[in-house]
Amino acid sequence: MDLLTDPQYPKFLPLCHQKEDRSIYFKNKPLPLCARCTGIFLGIFTLPFFHIGLIYPSILALLFLTAPAIIDGGTQYLEWRESNNLLRLVTGFMLGSSLAILVVITGRIIVYSL
Repeated sequence: MDLLTDPQYPKFLPLCHQKEDRSIYFKNKPLPLCARCTGIFLGIFTLPFFHIGLIYPSILALLFLTAPAIIDGGTQYLEWRESNNLLRLVTGFMLGSSLAILVVITGRIIVYSL
């Protein structure tokens, strides 16, 4: 199945490259986002449900969550090695979680500065 010819997939093009070999399959059909983008969106959308009692993490903690995705994506882009979908999903989730934490922190700063 070609992702670009299936009518439900082109609307996701601005969000993801949609390479079939990097997609997670469900019922023998690829999801409309690649494994890394799926992880990023899962991290972004699930972390806010768990932010109750979230302390302000340090920049070091945010870097710890972000670095694996940068290293995985960067070394794959440079063709030093080939990643796999599980690693893409996990590092994407970590990156998405760090983005969600950053949004929560920024929101708190804005609210408390009013």
